[in-house]
Amino acid sequence: MKQKPTIYTLPHGIEVVGEYAPRGLNRYVRVRIRPHPFFADLKPVAGGCYTRRSRAVMAAKLGRALLPSEQVHHRDENRCNDAPENLVLISATEHNRHHKTGSRHTTEAKRRIGVALKRAYKTGERKPPVITSRNSKGQIQCSS
Repeated sequence: MKQKPTIYTLPHGIEVVGEYAPRGLNRYVRVRIRPHPFFADLKPVAGGCYTRRSRAVMAAKLGRALLPSEQVHHRDENRCNDAPENLVLISATEHNRHHKTGSRHTTEAKRRIGVALKRAYKTGERKPPVITSRNSKGQIQCSS
């Protein structure tokens, strides 16, 4: 099979062979790269691996593979602006805190979450939390 030509190369030899605009539920620019040690966890498809462009740029900026627990945040909130100075590496907790502060689940979402948790508890995929104590406001404190 003939290899696609390289469109551009990021630092540390990350070769980009395709770029794909956001569409549908995927709201980020994706890239197809040649297999690279920084992306060993990605499954190659026809000689290339797909990832978000922001993750490829951040890995090149840091000079290492990103951990699954690390997320790339766009400082200006523009998902198409993947300039290295616009990207910052944060944890999933920090990212959720930044974007979801003040948001509430809908009744339908709460129902779906409840059904999914009951299934996970029943199949052993997840263990129910153990109630350890109550805080000063009377709220239950759990340990996972």
